[in-house]
Amino acid sequence: MTTEIARIVSEACRWQRRLGNAVISAPHCHIVADPTRPEVWDCNHADEVTADTDAAIDAVLTAMDLHLQHTPWRVIHTDGFTPDAFLARLALDGFEERPVTIQMVLRGELAARGPDIALRPVISDADWDALLQLVRADHVEGRRTAGLDLSPDFSQKVVTAYRAKSSAYHFHLAIKEGAAVAYGAHAAAPSGAGIIEDLFTLQPMRRQGIATAMISAFTDRLRASGCHTIFLGALAPEPPKHLYNRLGFHPVGLARSWVKDVRAVREPG
Repeated sequence: MTTEIARIVSEACRWQRRLGNAVISAPHCHIVADPTRPEVWDCNHADEVTADTDAAIDAVLTAMDLHLQHTPWRVIHTDGFTPDAFLARLALDGFEERPVTIQMVLRGELAARGPDIALRPVISDADWDALLQLVRADHVEGRRTAGLDLSPDFSQKVVTAYRAKSSAYHFHLAIKEGAAVAYGAHAAAPSGAGIIEDLFTLQPMRRQGIATAMISAFTDRLRASGCHTIFLGALAPEPPKHLYNRLGFHPVGLARSWVKDVRAVREPG
């Protein structure tokens, strides 16, 4: 049963990342490509890799070079169903493993619901501008982006990518005293899995139950839409994983991102 749930979660994650992007079927994998946002990894990557032989792995890497010529990044999303031989090749070839994400599924009811908060769906241009300001604060803080130095232009492109998938991936702002202080998103995947993702609260507003309240509201909406599985992702090095566990979310698998900058100078030999 756990393996089945882990597979449902992995499929839902791929579906969510692909929203708003072109998807190319390639040998032993799928490739997402968006030449208009070459720096945004979720818009330019490979996933669902099945390669487990040298020839098949070579085919995946060749397909990435072919379809991702517009970006210097080679990004691959892997999960518990990615062959070990492929993971070993990534390590050998100098791909950097980014912080691991723990996929956590809700069992039963939430242990807490948090305070009453005003949640506003991100619909208008003003809403998207408010979301951009929060995303920028998220990127400047760097906890959820592993300390990467991300420019304001990059933050804008991330929000543009969010907007491209907003017909199915629903962003909300948490409002307090008239100001947007947090954001989060939810989506119902075709498989019946409900996704809660991209949770962020401004630092001065933390420890007030805002994240818990957003998770509670999103869970209610996903269950009302018919979702049988509710899950979220928690970065392994970061404290929110403990909050999610206390709320009733339990780990079912690990997801990883592997990154390589093809502009990097290769050492001889």
